[in-house]
Amino acid sequence: MDNEKIEKSCATCEFNFGNVCAGYGTRTDNGRETYGMPMEEAEKMFPTGCVDYGISLEAFIEQEKMNGR
Repeated sequence: MDNEKIEKSCATCEFNFGNVCAGYGTRTDNGRETYGMPMEEAEKMFPTGCVDYGISLEAFIEQEKMNGR
């Protein structure tokens, strides 16, 4: 059985609240720690997810389906 993983991104993150990212991370533009920002800005700054990334419920369910569970 494959053990496929959903790709880390803002689109699959539990901290994606639609227009707002409620996650924590170190900004790539100035190295400062940040908590929360507009989703559009977060997607540009953290294209592969930030250190606070956690898989959303929807993405987790999709991952389980891909792995036949």
